Amino acid sequence: MSYDGPPGPSPREGRDPAATLMDAMRAALALIDDVEALRVENRQLREALEGRALIERAKGILMARRGCDEATAFEILVSLSRKQRRKVRAVAADFTDDLGFQPLM
Repeated sequence: MSYDGPPGPSPREGRDPAATLMDAMRAALALIDDVEALRVENRQLREALEGRALIERAKGILMARRGCDEATAFEILVSLSRKQRRKVRAVAADFTDDLGFQPLM
C-alpha cells in the first residue's frame, strides 16, 4: 500500500500541485488550531476542578469552625472575596493553607 497524497483529484488529473499543497497546509493548520484550543480548554477545566476542590475544603473548615451549614460557609467565602477583591478560589486557598492541607495526588 502506498500513499498517493491528500484525498481529491491528483495532480495528474489536472489539479495544480501548488493548490493541492496549499489545501493540505490549510488542513494541517486547522488541526493545529483545534489541538491548541483543546489544550486551553483542558487547562481551564483542570483549574476549575482544582478551584472547586479548594472551595469545598474551605467550606468544610468553615462549617467545622463556625458550626454553620454549607450555604452559609459559601456565603462567608463570597463575602470575604468581595471585601478583599480577590477570587473565591484565592480566599479558599488561604483557609486550606493556614491549616496545612495539601491536596492528595
